Amino acid sequence: MVKRILSGVVGISFIISVIVLSGNIPIIIDVFVAAVCAIAVGEFANATNTLKHWQVSFPSMAFAVLYPMLMNYSAMLIVGYSYTALMLSMMIFCHKKISFKEFAYIYSMTVIITVSLSTVIQMKDMDTAHPAFYFVIVLALPWLADAGAYFVGVLLGKHKLCPEISPKKTIEGAVGGTIVCVLATCGIGWIFAELIYKNIQLNYINLAVLSLIGSLLSILGDLSFSLVKRTFDIKDYGNLIPGHGGVLDRFDSVVFVSPFLYIMMAYMPIIGV
Repeated sequence: MVKRILSGVVGISFIISVIVLSGNIPIIIDVFVAAVCAIAVGEFANATNTLKHWQVSFPSMAFAVLYPMLMNYSAMLIVGYSYTALMLSMMIFCHKKISFKEFAYIYSMTVIITVSLSTVIQMKDMDTAHPAFYFVIVLALPWLADAGAYFVGVLLGKHKLCPEISPKKTIEGAVGGTIVCVLATCGIGWIFAELIYKNIQLNYINLAVLSLIGSLLSILGDLSFSLVKRTFDIKDYGNLIPGHGGVLDRFDSVVFVSPFLYIMMAYMPIIGV
């Protein structure tokens, strides 16, 4: 638990640094997301034993970097088409070395991870006056739900949520994590509205509803990627973050939550000047 807490403190400090720097260098958030995508794809490729096949692993990590970095330059379709065409070509040229399953694993997960996490950039770009708020919310929401579920589960957990996939998750932890997530996310919203921006009106009802649904989606994201780990008989996708595993272990729930928030912001806006 000590490693988990210390890693969390270091991670939060790093995120705060990105936010502070983004005030003068807005593209730093794009670079951060691109790096996360590339590392996460690399971890998945390594965990599924496809990293050694450079013909597919290198293009996948390149796509993970280029897609989020170029999405604001109307190049998403070009990057996506080029990656797909290259991967299908490699499937033909390397069919004796690389099985179709390996192609399917790395291609599908690369697209899911990269396209989903890239909505973090789209979200902060849709309101250029308050990019830091959206960046913080989209990361904090699933992480708060996970942290709340972990600590509540340790203290009160008795009934297993989904023991076949994730033996340590409990119903009590899921409920507690959801409550913690909603309250803490609204607290973060208050900090931004009252102390940072000072001139905005925050719709706390919309924020609470999105936090509630988002916390539940984060559980689905966590369980989905846990099932993948079960399938390949691995504990974590990596070991870059002590106590947490790899980058993908930290961002698996964000993969589910970020696209949801990006879509729903159009119907349930949080900020109103």
